[in-house]
Amino acid sequence: MKYQAEVLVIGGGPSGLSVAYGLQGDTIVLEKEFKVGGLCRSIYQGEGVFDIGGHSFHTPHPEVDRLVEMLLEGGLFRQQRDARVYTNGVVIPYPFQKSYEQVPDAQIVKECEEGLRNAMGQAEQAANFEDYIVRKFGRGIAEHFMLPYNRKLWARDLKRISCEWTSERVAAPKGQVETFQFSGGARKPLQSDTSVGYPRRGGFEEIYAIFVPHLPAIHLNAEVAEIDTRHKTVTTRSGQRYRWEILVSTMPLPVLLERIVQAPPRLRQLAERLEYMSLRVELLLTGAPLKSTVQRIYVADPAIPPHKIALNHNSSDYLRKRANHAIMAEVSISDEKRVDVEEIAPRTVDFLRSVGVLERHDEIIWKGHFDVRYAYPVYTHDRPAIVQEIKEWLGERDVYTTGRFGDWEYINSDKCIKKGLELASQLRTMYQGALRSVASPEL
Repeated sequence: MKYQAEVLVIGGGPSGLSVAYGLQGDTIVLEKEFKVGGLCRSIYQGEGVFDIGGHSFHTPHPEVDRLVEMLLEGGLFRQQRDARVYTNGVVIPYPFQKSYEQVPDAQIVKECEEGLRNAMGQAEQAANFEDYIVRKFGRGIAEHFMLPYNRKLWARDLKRISCEWTSERVAAPKGQVETFQFSGGARKPLQSDTSVGYPRRGGFEEIYAIFVPHLPAIHLNAEVAEIDTRHKTVTTRSGQRYRWEILVSTMPLPVLLERIVQAPPRLRQLAERLEYMSLRVELLLTGAPLKSTVQRIYVADPAIPPHKIALNHNSSDYLRKRANHAIMAEVSISDEKRVDVEEIAPRTVDFLRSVGVLERHDEIIWKGHFDVRYAYPVYTHDRPAIVQEIKEWLGERDVYTTGRFGDWEYINSDKCIKKGLELASQLRTMYQGALRSVASPEL
């Protein structure tokens, strides 16, 4: 079967959905899965509700917050964030750099204090992410938590990572007051008392499922196999063919260029240089509600597989009341960090028992996992130039990219919504008079 649309959007995650929502008119969204949400999809097992990793909704963009509140029935359930870090055998409040004094080992506390006092400062002049950590926090905090945690998270040499993203993600040390700005425009690091949101019912995917009734058209189970920019067609694996005037892609850039028939070998090679971290999300279901109120535990110890553990049913009162509770354990994987996946679940359960989240091994009644190839884009030093060159070539052919892996930016779903809406507005301006799209929806 053949279809035609002025704008064809590849990807039914937060970015693709918001582009289509902002454009309306003659727009079709193609989503390769059987439902929308992308990396924000939820998985249901018994009474357990899992997300693909630990998700919560918080945004410095008031217009995005208003849109979600308007579309989501009942709005968001909001509560104070309850996050902890595990270090040196104890659980203390997040983040470590503000809470290290609670570590029982007096020598560690002394080293952290001395390191922070003697930190060289000028972190903005750091040559790479490792240098940034040492400059900003000093050797004590760096070596007792920040370096081992980030090596475990990013699964690679931190010297290969630039610092351009750190102001939005890395919390300041003890003595520096920070507040997450809900109307500040630019993202700030989450704090221990930040208010976070979650759907009042169901999993995190409910935030994105609400876009569907407001979209012109969405085709599910439609994985893109080939893109022809000369004839402006897209062919899916099932043989469906789509003719487009403008193409918007949220696919990872290397995958997009692989699917484009006319993509030059040089661009494909550049895209392959973009680095990313893959994720194994271990899913653990409890037979009864958990007694712990903690929402997140961040773990630097390399002997414990996950770098982050999310107790998902502490995300809302609706989930807390369910008979089974879901736990997600995130383990990053790369060519430089091999993981014995068979050991993740048992060692995670052992850890949860050791910190009092679980009392017995048999509290876990079901185990599963979810593998994510493209989980986190990595800010390597050559990333900006590569992305710019790819985007320029694509733009000359009426192809535009957005989203976490369309822009190769470490952004949350709220920023994906914002970027999707902004791209829709830009396309309206660029193609003014050519698009038959209806007036912009209420935002």
